[in-house]
Amino acid sequence: MSTSDLVRLVLSDIAIVAGLSILIGATAPRWPDRWLSRNHGPMRLSFPRRESTFRALGVTRLARRLPEFGATFGGKSKASIPGRDAASLQRYLIEVRRAEWVHLLSMLTFIPIAFFNPWWLTLVFAVIAIAANTPFLLILRYNRLRLTRLIDRMNR
Repeated sequence: MSTSDLVRLVLSDIAIVAGLSILIGATAPRWPDRWLSRNHGPMRLSFPRRESTFRALGVTRLARRLPEFGATFGGKSKASIPGRDAASLQRYLIEVRRAEWVHLLSMLTFIPIAFFNPWWLTLVFAVIAIAANTPFLLILRYNRLRLTRLIDRMNR
C-alpha cells in the first residue's frame, strides 16, 4: 500500500467514524424515553458503586474541562440539573442514560472500518474511539450514580 493510498484510507476511516458518531448523537434526542427509563444491557454493568472511586479517577475535574454537546442536535444539556423535584430529576436521569448510550455506541464506530482496513489500522481507530468516549462515559456514570441515590432518598 502506497503512502497516498494509506492517507486516503485514513481520511475515509475518519469520515466514517466521525459520521457514525454524529449520526448517533443526532438521532439520540428522538429515541423514545421509554427505552431509557430503566438500565438495560450494558447500563447494568456495575462500575464502581462509590462516588469516592470516581473522584479518585479525577471525574469531577474532567467534568469541568470537557465540553457538553447534549443540546447540539435538539437534546438536553446536562451541564446543570434542570430542577430539584423528583420528576425533574427522573427526566434528567433519562437524559444521562441517553448520553451514556450515545458514548457507548460511539465507542463501536470503528467496527465498520474493520471490513476493509488492515488489522493494525482498525486497532488504532478502536483505541481512539474508546479512549475518546471513556472520559465522557465515566462522568455520566458518576452522575447517574449520584442522581439515582438522590432520587432514592427523595422517594423514601
